[in-house]
Amino acid sequence: MLPKYRPNVAVLITDGQGRVLLCYRNDGSHSRVQTVQGGIDPGETAEEAAIREIYEEIGLTAEDYRFVAASEVKYRYDWPTKFLDHLKNTTFIGQEQQFFLIEVKSGVEFRLDTYDQEFESVRWGTPQELVDLAWDQKRPGLRGALTEFGLLTGNA
Repeated sequence: MLPKYRPNVAVLITDGQGRVLLCYRNDGSHSRVQTVQGGIDPGETAEEAAIREIYEEIGLTAEDYRFVAASEVKYRYDWPTKFLDHLKNTTFIGQEQQFFLIEVKSGVEFRLDTYDQEFESVRWGTPQELVDLAWDQKRPGLRGALTEFGLLTGNA
């Protein structure tokens, strides 16, 4: 049987000025900084999952942003063994992420407690900061998507 990857979306959020949103997790787990992301529910499209995750994790509705692009590539990463030990009931060995790029409207306010607060704070940073501060396993996918969207140069 082939390894199974959990279908997932990741949303890169930009202010339109070259900065991206750095989301700081509040649980101190594998990485403190990540993007808005989450699994694709059965019967849900990747774009629908992205819209849901944007609302659940940072409290934005469709009026607060516009979709700019979707990645041509889906990026996979494996979960470390110690992480898999915590997910005893899963058949997945990692995630396969479809990336989306959205641009928020000027002055938008993020609400981190809309659903189940995953992030303690957010701030604007550079695309390279996002890559550097992310969980090691996620860095290749982040770098690939940021490059694909023109936010990082290919040699960064």
